[in-house]
Amino acid sequence: MTVDTMPLQRATVTETGLRFDAADGLSRALRDGCFLLATPAGFDPAPGVTLCREFHRAPGEGPAATRAYRGFKDVPGVYFDREHFQTEHVLIDGPGRARHFPPELRAMVDRMSALTLLVLRAAMTELGIAPALWAEITGGAVEGRGTHWFAANHYRSERAQLGCAPHKDTGFVTVLYNEEPGLEASVDGAWVPVDPEPGYFVVNFGGAFELLTSALDRPVRAILHQVRQCAPAPGAEDRFSFAAFANPPATGDLYQVRQDGSAAPVRSSEEFLREFNEQTWSDRHADFGIATAEGASGGGTP
Repeated sequence: MTVDTMPLQRATVTETGLRFDAADGLSRALRDGCFLLATPAGFDPAPGVTLCREFHRAPGEGPAATRAYRGFKDVPGVYFDREHFQTEHVLIDGPGRARHFPPELRAMVDRMSALTLLVLRAAMTELGIAPALWAEITGGAVEGRGTHWFAANHYRSERAQLGCAPHKDTGFVTVLYNEEPGLEASVDGAWVPVDPEPGYFVVNFGGAFELLTSALDRPVRAILHQVRQCAPAPGAEDRFSFAAFANPPATGDLYQVRQDGSAAPVRSSEEFLREFNEQTWSDRHADFGIATAEGASGGGTP
């Protein structure tokens, strides 16, 4: 059967957590590997859009209002040129954002990062994982520790290459903002479009969460996804996207929850990330998501 686009569950942020349109929506989302989350009232994506449009431009160019968003090619450990793909991106952690991002951009990212934690807590509650374990098994990510990456992606339409490599995100939860088609998910061995929905983020689950829950009766699925080669319409700008990630620390252990409710470390984060880098990017950034420089790196590029 051919699927025109991937059907996704829909959820809204409430005062007490998440509310899905369907009674079993969260359970189905965990099985699907992704869902749609309505953007909260007052969320303004403009700073993220500006960053995606400007980060790859030289510093000092353009109007004063956008200069703080430029010059990131010169920041080591923050800018990445994916030589085999259309994407180039800024990937940066919390301390890096404090040094390099203007206040309005930091505020936007903080709101997205808070959503990743809201989703992570809701998912662990749905799976019956004891709250007493949450901090340990997420490397503190559920409490705002761990590593909370932010990615801003620009897809260079002049390159006749795949937009982004087929991959699973490495962490627990990703909250993605995009406006143009291009994102695809692997469904039964076929690439199926995950088209943007105005007023919604795309939320997906990553490899650390898949590993964490793999021994449970209802394991979380980390969605395999890519971005196809992107060519904008005449007169339109290149495709962009930006995302916040809730990840475990780049060093330390990844855990697995057993059916009896206990948990144990099963592999190192560094080994996990190095394997991801080798299989996904095949480029010079061997320490992607591991080594930290000015602002650090990590995450993925939906």
